[in-house]
Amino acid sequence: MKWIFWFFVVNIISVIALMKGVISGENSFIGIIVAFTAWGLFIRAIVTNQEKKKKVKNREKMLAEYLRQQLRK
Repeated sequence: MKWIFWFFVVNIISVIALMKGVISGENSFIGIIVAFTAWGLFIRAIVTNQEKKKKVKNREKMLAEYLRQQLRK
């Protein structure tokens, strides 16, 4: 649910940055850089979160297997 909130925040930031770049005309590259940076950070946060979940799941699986082996002895 929090990702939906951050998705809308990133959308607002990128729209404002791109519109500011279009309106000002002089420094349109600054708006583009800000917009793509916001999206890059958002995507990086999602990927990092998924990697952490995979690591935790793998550790839990290894612990369960270790405990299962200890019960067999």
